[in-house]
This record gives sequence, C-alpha cells and structure tokens, in this order.
Amino acid sequence: MKAPRRRSLVAVGVTLVVAAAAVIGLTSGPDNPEYNGKNLSTWLDELSALGHPKDTDPTTEQAKAIRAIGTNGIPWLLHDLGTKGNALYWRCNQVLKKQGIIKYRFPEAHDRLRRACLGFHALGESAASAIPDLLKLVEVQPGYVPSALAGVGRPAIPALQQCLTNLWSCDSSVGKLRPIPGNTIGAIHNATRAGRLSKDDATIFLPAVREWAQSTNRNSSTYNYATDFLKDFDR
Repeated sequence: MKAPRRRSLVAVGVTLVVAAAAVIGLTSGPDNPEYNGKNLSTWLDELSALGHPKDTDPTTEQAKAIRAIGTNGIPWLLHDLGTKGNALYWRCNQVLKKQGIIKYRFPEAHDRLRRACLGFHALGESAASAIPDLLKLVEVQPGYVPSALAGVGRPAIPALQQCLTNLWSCDSSVGKLRPIPGNTIGAIHNATRAGRLSKDDATIFLPAVREWAQSTNRNSSTYNYATDFLKDFDR
C-alpha cells in the first residue's frame, strides 16, 4: 500500500473515532448552553487558557460571557465537576497522539474539573443556589470543590466552615489523608487574596485555621496553607 493512501486511511479512521466519541460526549449529560455563538465549555476553555491569575479575573470577556449564561450553566458545571475520568476520551487521545492531522484532544479529567471551578469563580454569588449540590460532591472531588465554593464567595461561608470540619479521609502511599480542610484553607486563602472574600469575611475562619496549623504536621500542605493564611492577618 502506498504511503499517501495509508495516511489517508489513518486520517479517516482517526476522524471516525473522534466523531464517535464526540457524539457520545455531546449526547450525554446536561445541555451545554450558549452565549454569543459559543457554548459554555468553549468559553471556559478560553478562560482556562488565560492562565493564573487572569483566569479568575471577573472583568475578562470570557468571565462576562459565563455570567451572561448565568445559572443556566450550573447543571453543566456540576456535571463536569463530577468527572472521574473518561476511559473512552483517554483512549481517543492516545490514538490522536499517533498522528499529526487532527489537532483536537479530548479534555482530561483535571482540565474538566479545573474549568468547572473557574465557572463558579466567574459566576460568583449568582451561583449560590449550587452550594448544596457542591457540598454533596466535596468528598467525591476534595481537591476541587472547596475552590468552587470559595469562588462563589460570601454565600458559601457556612459551607466552607463545614468543609473545615470535614474529617473524611482517603488512603494514600503515605497513609490516611484528610484533604478537605487543607484544600479548603488554601481555597479561602486564594479567594481572600483575590478579593472574592473580604478580610472581615475571612476572620470567621481564623479559629479553625489556627487549630489546623497547630495540630497538623509541619511538612504538610495543610500547614503551609494555614500559615500563609494566618500571615495575612498578622500584617
């Protein structure tokens, strides 16, 4: 078989794989609402591509578009935040990496989770109605949900307090970990520095943060989050 024909067949095969996976992805889950000719996932991909700290800036075109979509986007964001990884997408990406014709890649689990968090940051307090559903997901995605809650801002303060006392644990190579309080402290710290929560708002968390700073291993991420948070109040 000649090389051009072989490359053509490969391209057709890859296209069919991608199309099939896209159909499955597009026909499952809630609607992906649109604004100004682009759907929510596209706006979020663009927002994510801006990088930190621009991706949490509420004045960007992308953040404004997400707010224009408003609460209609919450079901899609919650669905994306429940992502546990997609074996089909992973396999498709492995196939796509073997060719250079099609540049598209399916979003990895981390990318989908991160952009969902950015969606809640863009929506801010208007996403308050999602707080109960976010709390249901906190033990499913302990590395992401606290950030989404902190992005909502002041309405999420009681939920963030609840996360600080959530002692759910998971197994790791170094034993049992309790990630939710540590991730919550980091999320509160970032939200305070970004102006999502005021210092006055954040003072309510000080007793719990001080307790964690005193009781947590000094080499842990929780300790670092806690001490960084406390330093802002000591200035």
